[in-house]
Amino acid sequence: MAEGNGGWHLSKGLSVSHILSTAVIAVGFFTYVTDIEQKTMINEIAIESISERMDRTNARHSEQFSEIKEMLKSLADKIDNLGHQRER
Repeated sequence: MAEGNGGWHLSKGLSVSHILSTAVIAVGFFTYVTDIEQKTMINEIAIESISERMDRTNARHSEQFSEIKEMLKSLADKIDNLGHQRER
């Protein structure tokens, strides 16, 4: 084949700029992946903390609602007793 202006030419040599740019891209990629892993770990810890806090809040609310129910039952009993005393 004759070499023309429209033909392909492949060089077997590696240029220093190609090696440096590949190294920079690889370092950037690993930095990006490491950053994602760190953020994922931070988010996981935050989610666990929020979950524990929600569990404690739910337990406290359940206890408070139980106390309120008991107070309402006591008030209802007292009101019923007052109603029975008036009927006599």
